[in-house]
Formats: sequence, structure tokens, C-alpha cells
Amino acid sequence: MKTILEIQKLDAQIKALEREVDKCPASVDFKKYKSILQNGRERFNQLEIQANEIIKNFNLANNKFPKYKGNSDIIRKKNTANINLENISSLIGEANALIGDLTEENKRMEDLVRKSEEIVRKSAELSQKLTEAKLRSKAIKEKIEEKKQEVAPKIAEINKKIKSLEPQIQDKANYEKYKEMKENGIFPVFVKLKDVFCGRCNVELPLNFIEKLKTKKMLPCEHCGCIIMLDK
Repeated sequence: MKTILEIQKLDAQIKALEREVDKCPASVDFKKYKSILQNGRERFNQLEIQANEIIKNFNLANNKFPKYKGNSDIIRKKNTANINLENISSLIGEANALIGDLTEENKRMEDLVRKSEEIVRKSAELSQKLTEAKLRSKAIKEKIEEKKQEVAPKIAEINKKIKSLEPQIQDKANYEKYKEMKENGIFPVFVKLKDVFCGRCNVELPLNFIEKLKTKKMLPCEHCGCIIMLDK
């Protein structure tokens, strides 16, 4: 077990170097611009949905105008030979209703045009931002790669030390468990019991867990999953 813990310390050094890359200014900037690109794509999809809805409403509104033209022709062609106050009033009412409908439709059409212009404007602005983000991301990636190359020799040297220790491991089962858990994102894998607390997540462990640990010597933490070892 001692050799496995030595390897765990070396793996911790590797993870520290990887965090240097992950937390360097270039990596932070890259995450920011990556988020801009992702949000931009989502926004473009939203604008496309809005544009399709506007086209649909525009076509619906446009299809109504032939009906209004037909109604106006009927009013215009009505026989006015026997005109009187009653049918004049009726004609005026029909004409006013038609004018009201046309006015409402015209307002709707103007609103659709205004919304269309707004979408075109927003799409142009968004396209420019995304273009700038892509160019910036490319330059940032190069800086991240430089940082990776900077720490690569150190990581290679540590991995070399790990390889030299592996033949000394006698507890193969626990080492396989260690590698599997590390691969699944649990690290450190083996931690010590600190009084009645987990050495990784600092959660207070119940008394029955402590009693069981005294017998088993090693148990996984119910909170973080790390394997707690009884510190002799």
C-alpha cells in the first residue's frame, strides 16, 4: 500500500501541473470565448425561429388583402340607382368596417417589417461578435498549447517515476481500483481518517462507520467516494 500512496503523491503533482494549464490566463479566456460561441449559436437558432414565425405571419397577413380588395369591389359595384338614406348608411358602415380592417392589417404588416429589420440587425451584430470570438479563440489556443508544452517535460518525468514504482506494487487489486477510480474523476483515491472526519471532503462520519472502519481498515466515504484508510 505504501507504494500506491507514493504513486498517488506523484499523480497529485501531475494534476497540479495540469491545473496550471487549466487556470492560466489563456485557458480562462478560452472558456469565456467558448461560452460566447456556444451562446451565439443558440441565439442564432432563436433568431431563425423568430424569423420563420414572422414569415409565416407575413404570409397570413398578405393573403388577407385579396379578400379586402374583393369586398371593396362589391361595395363599389353595388347598384345605387334606388339609393336612399338606409342603404347609404349601410354602405358607409361596410366601407368603414373595411377601412378599419385594412388599417389593422397595415399595422400588423408594419410591425412584422419592424421585427424583421430588428432580427436582421441583431443577426449582423451577432455574426460580427462570433467572428471576433473565433479569431480570438484561435490565438488563445496557441497560448494554451505553449503552456502545455512548458509543463509536458515535467509530467513526462513524473510518469517515468510512476512506471519505475509499479513493479514494486504487491497489492495489485488495490492498485487496479486506484487507477479505475482516478480515471472516473475521484482523486485522491486513498485518504486518511481525520478524527471522525473524511480526509477528503471533511464530512463528519457516523459512529457506526468508524466502528466498521476499525474492522475493515478501508471503506469508501459515503459522501465523496474516496477510500478512507484507518490512520494507525
